[in-house]
Formats: sequence, C-alpha cells, structure tokens
Amino acid sequence: MCGCASSGPTGREVLTGSIVPQKSRLVLYRSNSPLGAAIQPSYIVDGKSVASSTPNGFVVCDLNPGTHAVSVANTELTVNLGGGNDKARVTLQPGQTVYYKAEPQVGLTVGVVTLSQVTESQGRTDTADLHKLEGTCA
Repeated sequence: MCGCASSGPTGREVLTGSIVPQKSRLVLYRSNSPLGAAIQPSYIVDGKSVASSTPNGFVVCDLNPGTHAVSVANTELTVNLGGGNDKARVTLQPGQTVYYKAEPQVGLTVGVVTLSQVTESQGRTDTADLHKLEGTCA
C-alpha cells in the first residue's frame, strides 16, 4: 500500500493562478518515490503542523510576507545518512511563490524526509501532476 495522494486537484489546476498581492505562497511537495513511501512525517510551518508529507502530493500555504520557519517532523533520534536538512527559514516577499521539495533519505533507524528549495519554474513543473493535500494553512 503506497499511502500516496491520488485524488484532489492537481498542481496544474491549483497553482496556475496569481495570489493576492499582499500575500505570499509557500508550496511544499513530495514526488512519488519508492524510497520511504511509508515515512510520511508532517510538514511544520511556523511551529504548526500543516499536512503530512504524503508522496505524490503538495500543500499550499498562503502566508503574510516575512520570515517563516519550515520543517519536517521527522522522528527524533533518527540519524540522517543521506544528507540534506529537515529545517529551513524562508523570507517571502509580497506576491512571491516559493517551492520546497521534500525527499526521503536513508536514516540509521528509520528514513527521514528532507527539504530543499527549488526554483519556481522547477516547482511548477514538479507539482503539475501531483495532488493537493488537505492542509491546515490558508
């Protein structure tokens, strides 16, 4: 059983419109990968869980411009053997969209999910066929 996002609107349908000029958009996504499909820790934005890092899915957070903390709630005491970070700080400008790709990595005891910022062009391409996850950020 994959536990992958397989319903809901796709990125092509959701992420093509513009956002309110006084807001910023943060998109967190995870492609479908055979590595770590069962590992689905939550995405955390500004200390609040917003959605699970489900393969083949993305979550959209429309936020106020400014600096925001983004992380993945990996299991504590897990040693990441694959490199990468599971925490980031991003400064969003009004009207800007920033994309972070979540990728499973090999861990010492269980896998971990890391984040890497990608260009808006790459993020749009990567999320075009992914499905929007139900999330708690506006």
